[in-house]
Amino acid sequence: MKRVFILLCVIISFLVAFQQSNVVLVRTIAVKGESITTDNLSNIYLLNNDILQKYDPQGNPLRSYSNKTLGKITTVDASNPMKVVLFYRNFLQIVFLDNTLSQNGDPVSIEALGYPQTQLVCSSHNSGIWIYNQQNFELIRFDQNLQVAAQTGNLAQLLGIDLKPDYMVQYNNRLFVNDPSVGILVFDVFGTYSKTIPLKNISEFQFQEDKIIYYRDGKLNNFNMQTLEQDKSAVPDSTAVSVKLANDKLYLLQKGSLAIYSVK
Repeated sequence: MKRVFILLCVIISFLVAFQQSNVVLVRTIAVKGESITTDNLSNIYLLNNDILQKYDPQGNPLRSYSNKTLGKITTVDASNPMKVVLFYRNFLQIVFLDNTLSQNGDPVSIEALGYPQTQLVCSSHNSGIWIYNQQNFELIRFDQNLQVAAQTGNLAQLLGIDLKPDYMVQYNNRLFVNDPSVGILVFDVFGTYSKTIPLKNISEFQFQEDKIIYYRDGKLNNFNMQTLEQDKSAVPDSTAVSVKLANDKLYLLQKGSLAIYSVK
């Protein structure tokens, strides 16, 4: 038992030392925001109420977007940097932006599509979108022409759970739907349920190869979907509001600032 305890202490010490020696502060910029997300080019998207600002990986401002008539932006999906998806839940509107944050076409009314109780929206493959309709507890995928391409049916009945998802994202042709009390439900591109990953009480997350990365309680956690192994490491500021890891960069949104770190 004593040997196991010593080994555990060595592992923890190694992780702390590893984190401290391989994460170097590059820049801190003054910003005001609620959350950040990134794209596959390591660009940063800073959300502040109805304003979306885009920065390059070094923290240089690139573009901004705002539509005062639609109110607060609920979610930003930049998984496809050429077609960024904004969801305005209060007005049931979706806005598509290109890589310069210029609006592509008119806002799309989800209510006009026939789904007035939509709670979640995210990007899908081939320029499509997924929505979660709370009225029927159903996931629906639309193609790039906003035609229904896939439907799951009533998931509460199919899975026998009281589903209350708060976040979803598509990655590598799989849709990941997060329910804090259940875990992360996984579906294929046709909406067929695959499994539930037992990660509870988390909110948003991101991916790196086979790992799910999420920030909680001042730690950056990763869960290997293949081996089911988990580990965590401290971030430079445990009071950070939002944390994202993108290639060789670590971004920490703090109160009044955005810190950019290089990960070696």
